[in-house]
Amino acid sequence: MLEQEIIGLIQQRDEKGAEALLKHYGPLMRYIIAPILPDPQDQAECLSEVAMRVWDRIDLFDRERGNWRAWLTAITRNTALNMARKSKSIDMAG
Repeated sequence: MLEQEIIGLIQQRDEKGAEALLKHYGPLMRYIIAPILPDPQDQAECLSEVAMRVWDRIDLFDRERGNWRAWLTAITRNTALNMARKSKSIDMAG
């Protein structure tokens, strides 16, 4: 499935788009998440969170401002970093 098809399905709120996102871009997202969140459970949670953020924010994607992979990479990295920060603040509080 082509990038444009996946984006279109997500924009149409078709669940096949979410499935295709994880199938085609899951390895890339896991590659970005793994060094930030070493715990496999945290990685899985982060991957789900990234998929939800892409779903919720697909209308913010603008091909003229950047390409799809760069946008997806930024969302993935930022989500993982936020989760790592949150985890560290919980560890410090506990």
